[in-house]
Amino acid sequence: MQNQTRPLKAIVIAIIGIVIGVLLSFATYIGVEKTAGENFCASCHSMQPMVQSYTLDVHGGNNQFGFKAQCTDCHLPHNSLPNYLFTKAKTGLNDVFFETFTNTSKINWAQKLKDPNKYVYDSGCLKCHSNLKEESLQNQRAFLAHRAYFAKTTTQSCVDCHSNVGHKDLKAFIKS
Repeated sequence: MQNQTRPLKAIVIAIIGIVIGVLLSFATYIGVEKTAGENFCASCHSMQPMVQSYTLDVHGGNNQFGFKAQCTDCHLPHNSLPNYLFTKAKTGLNDVFFETFTNTSKINWAQKLKDPNKYVYDSGCLKCHSNLKEESLQNQRAFLAHRAYFAKTTTQSCVDCHSNVGHKDLKAFIKS
């Protein structure tokens, strides 16, 4: 009799494990989605200038289609799910720490703008602009501007050339 209960017990434990795994995955997905956009990011006082300039930009919905990129579309890597989640957790914890325990009015945002590659990822740009090469082939000026990028003969990233992308006139909204 006891030998028959072992397989049944293992099946019950496996089913419980699967249910817990599915519930944790779903909760993680909801948490990632709820913390992806400007509504969440604007909850921090120090992010107000970024959100204001974002809403004026084509990526912030100021376009004929009403399209809006989420903050995490640009500010997190999209090369792999583990890297995305790790960077989101690391960045989020860093932001909570600085928002809670430091004087954010002392942050030199103008200085941070000098190195946008720390905050914007090409994999994020290419997530939405995946057909960039095909579109550029139809527009000679666009193709010529991107040819070194397509040929991988440059170390420049998207934000090296498109420095104001995502936040229209950001410099006007931040203190130097």
